[in-house]
Amino acid sequence: MRRTAQLLAGIALLAGCSGERTITEPGTEMQAGALAQLSPAAAQDLAALRAATAPFHRIESAKAAGYDVQFPAGCFSSPAGAMGFHYLNGSKVGTLAPGEPQLLIYEPQKNGTLKLVGVEFILPGAPTDTPPVLFGQTFEYNRTFGVWALHVWAWKNNPSGLFSDWNPKVSCEYAGLAQL
Repeated sequence: MRRTAQLLAGIALLAGCSGERTITEPGTEMQAGALAQLSPAAAQDLAALRAATAPFHRIESAKAAGYDVQFPAGCFSSPAGAMGFHYLNGSKVGTLAPGEPQLLIYEPQKNGTLKLVGVEFILPGAPTDTPPVLFGQTFEYNRTFGVWALHVWAWKNNPSGLFSDWNPKVSCEYAGLAQL
């Protein structure tokens, strides 16, 4: 699966994909046009992120790898879309590397399972700190949690943008059925 994610990202970048075509592999989707808008370095970092998180499509694998704390608790939604459930790996907090997100984001499915849709990078700090940058994107400060944050919708297309906070294609409709 790791090699597949790298190949898909590389193929999309080399082909100069644009428009609404979607990169898919079992249980995943991502707009190919989003890749075409990234710099080569950011596209390579995104491929590394997808390769590193590919094993976590199964929540059991994520939990075994240390993504075992739901933080913050609950499925997050807004009029702009949803985020889903966030699972934190506390050992990754304080470091920033494209293949090591601090949080994995899961969307609850009708059958009670959770589907990996994205990740979130966080870095504790103050609003006066220089904002961190990954994938060529500047983090936004989250005052509620006192962290710099960046969402990456690496596993589900987001019409609002690959790095937007909310995804209108994600839903918390089945949160009550989720097997957490």
